[in-house]
Amino acid sequence: MAEDWQVSLDAIRRSYRPGVRGTGGTALFGVELIEVDRGLTVFRLPITDAVRGGVGDGVHGGVIAALVDIGLVSAVLSACRQGDEMRGTAELNVSYLRPAQGKALIARTTILKKGRTLAVGDVDVENDASVLVAKGRGTYALGQRG
Repeated sequence: MAEDWQVSLDAIRRSYRPGVRGTGGTALFGVELIEVDRGLTVFRLPITDAVRGGVGDGVHGGVIAALVDIGLVSAVLSACRQGDEMRGTAELNVSYLRPAQGKALIARTTILKKGRTLAVGDVDVENDASVLVAKGRGTYALGQRG
């Protein structure tokens, strides 16, 4: 039986190559896709002056929230089948656990549940020393083309 995924993993990888995404968080903050699989993404955010402004000169909380959302959206897309329609982030929660300091942040998103109308994902944000700095959870709205 042929795969009925909406988007190939290679297409997702290609869409996150430098210079391809255009505007938005990935280009604005320098977010890089490290890994993608069905229902899983890993992104890297280099910590530069452009993203600082948080506690202890760490990454600003709004940038971390954007990183969580980027991971959620991409992980949901990787899990969508033909006929699924992505409709937008319905809910986003971020718990900031400690200052986000270091050279980079790594956001690992796992889709916990994907149904016909909602997908829920969990996001761990660690610094480059593997210290958990934030925990995110998001709900993404889906529909069915038809």
